[in-house]
Amino acid sequence: MFRPLALTSSAAVCLLCSACGGGDDNDSPIEPLQDTRSSVTGTHPVTMTMFSPVTSDAMNPVQSQPTLSLTAEPGVSDRLRVSLAPFECTLTATMTGAATFALNQGSCSLIIPPQDMKFGCSITLVITEGTGGRDTPHAKVGMTFNADYRKMCADDDAPFVTPVSVTLVGS
Repeated sequence: MFRPLALTSSAAVCLLCSACGGGDDNDSPIEPLQDTRSSVTGTHPVTMTMFSPVTSDAMNPVQSQPTLSLTAEPGVSDRLRVSLAPFECTLTATMTGAATFALNQGSCSLIIPPQDMKFGCSITLVITEGTGGRDTPHAKVGMTFNADYRKMCADDDAPFVTPVSVTLVGS
């Protein structure tokens, strides 16, 4: 008779202690995430290399040296706006570490005006995934991403489309 009473009493005490949070030594206040975006924000000249499994050569749609710009998005402590001049981009990234970020899906477009008896073209990169950042505090910021490359010129019947891997290395 005492055994069921003892088991019921100990179960009640355990339930009471767990309801009050007693006995859990691992409780610690939740600290807010630190805003580390300043470790990568700024304007960074980069060298762009683009590879496609369809072509054996590296593709280079940009004749000048591109510029990677990372700015902190207001109101969100881990979000960045990403620009890649001379492209017009709708890109964001999310910080994944003290100086690293994951590139979110988005796109970048470039209009190439007609020149030297050639028709004008448009190039669009539809980014599917990517990462970036710097390895050490004094290293240059870089970024890599996978995208669908789409080039359409005024005299083309259909666009040229291929998957590409793009590497941007700080220079």
